[in-house]
Amino acid sequence: MNLITSAEGFLAFLLVAMTLIFGYEKKYPNSKWFKVIPSMLWLMIIVAVAATLHVWDPNAEGVIAAQDLMYTTFLPMMLIMFMLTCDVRDILKLGPRMICSFLITTVSVLIGFTIAFMIMKNWLPERAWASIASVTGSFVGETINMRAVAAVFGVEGVDFAYAAMMDTIGFTVVLSVAMWIMPRREKWNKIMKASTEGIDEIAVKINASMESHPEVKEAPSMWDYAKLFAIALTGTALINWFIPFIPEVPFLNATGWRVVLGSLLGIALGLTPLHWSKGATNVANVFLYMSLCVAMSYSDLSQCTSAPAFAATVLIMLVIMYIVWLSLCKLLKLDCFTAAVGFMANFGGTSSAPAIAGAYNPNWVGFGILLGFFGDLIGTAVAVCFGYFLQYLSML
Repeated sequence: MNLITSAEGFLAFLLVAMTLIFGYEKKYPNSKWFKVIPSMLWLMIIVAVAATLHVWDPNAEGVIAAQDLMYTTFLPMMLIMFMLTCDVRDILKLGPRMICSFLITTVSVLIGFTIAFMIMKNWLPERAWASIASVTGSFVGETINMRAVAAVFGVEGVDFAYAAMMDTIGFTVVLSVAMWIMPRREKWNKIMKASTEGIDEIAVKINASMESHPEVKEAPSMWDYAKLFAIALTGTALINWFIPFIPEVPFLNATGWRVVLGSLLGIALGLTPLHWSKGATNVANVFLYMSLCVAMSYSDLSQCTSAPAFAATVLIMLVIMYIVWLSLCKLLKLDCFTAAVGFMANFGGTSSAPAIAGAYNPNWVGFGILLGFFGDLIGTAVAVCFGYFLQYLSML
């Protein structure tokens, strides 16, 4: 029996689940539950289990309306808020060596997934390419990019569950390897014949830019949140008004255009004083978690019969990726800090790259922040293009 059939009930369930999970994490930050499985994944598991148990009626008019609201409104609002926090001009201060470190990881991921997909495609379901493209968004940028790519390719339910599973396996492995490499930095630099000369000078420029607006570290007020919602909703309304006038193209539907236009509008606003708005990341995260919940709300875990094949695919990808990545690091003589931060900026984005950078030198945190933003900027476009490439390979 389906207990929930209304839009209000459906959205209330998702918000209550979010409140309980993140509230528990805040109260018990050292809980073993969250050391093994991140809170975001716990949230998606709860929603997927609820969908499998038919807590809501997937065919109810109210539930469908609430799910549609995510694509028409919450998705572009999320992208506008996330992109608003990044000023692309600051990324240029990273220097070519640091950006190169990021891009060789991106290339390694794409090569790894291409070979793994060709090896495993006979054991994977027909639309496996779309799930892999979605998780590629996370492996180049972060979760926001995975959700945006999934929206472009219509990856929902079980297909999205596969992407989330690969994301969890991949992030767990690469973070463990990054932590293992960190205390061996001197040995790394000796093997790679690398040097950290010049990093301190670049760090000074980055930190000076970030510290020029100390007010952004203050807690946002009600006015700040009202301003952010006004920006996000106004931008979304303009995007939805404009989409019907765009000529039809075979590779982008209305949701795809919302992703593109929402991202571009956010990037443009990031070049204005609105870039320093307080609370934008908080607002974006609420919409991100809601979006992830909606994606999982179509799931029926009893149908996840291809989980072993997807797990094998991501493990094969990781092995090939590391071989390519280490070879390129050796070729370019990248030092341990530059290689590790560029690597984690792909996989963890702004959530883990600054932590890795700070572990090397507290004054170098800015590298991790800006490289994470760089992944946010290019992750969706790279993964969407890669998705179409995988779709072509699937037909061979």
